Amino acid sequence: MDYFRPWFVTLTPDSVACFSGTAGVAEPHMARQHFMFHSAIDTLCFCHLYPHLLQKPGSNVFTALGSIPTAGQLQELKRLFPNARTVGVFDDDLCGKVLDCKVSLWQMNRDALFTLIDGKVSFNYKGNTFEIPKEKFSLHRFRTITGIRSSYRTLKPKGFVSFASMLACSLNNQ
Repeated sequence: MDYFRPWFVTLTPDSVACFSGTAGVAEPHMARQHFMFHSAIDTLCFCHLYPHLLQKPGSNVFTALGSIPTAGQLQELKRLFPNARTVGVFDDDLCGKVLDCKVSLWQMNRDALFTLIDGKVSFNYKGNTFEIPKEKFSLHRFRTITGIRSSYRTLKPKGFVSFASMLACSLNNQ
């Protein structure tokens, strides 16, 4: 709870806690890994499964981006944590995979529009149009086809769509 204390706002007993922004920040330049999620709930589920990441406060920071992240938001976070390696921890579904590609591009001040047409993910990059069957779409395939190289990394829940579903399954099996 100490690690995520900035996310919790104490209200009345029947109120809902509020979550926002980045947690784990001591000195922004000291951060070594910057984990990004859609929501604070995703972050808390992930950290419950990987508590060792909380052992060095300030070394790892966690940001809940919200449901519609922007290039400007990512650029500001990159500026705020200049020494941190960015790690995307988004769901292992098509939306999460597309967001991984967008974040990878945004970090290089680039962008592409992705569309789903007839079961294929279509995108235009540097004047070329590419199509990948949605079942085979991934950040790796995107990088291979476009020739993009970046330091952006991802973590996906093995065998689950999200870390929340992975946590729920592990708690049900106890």
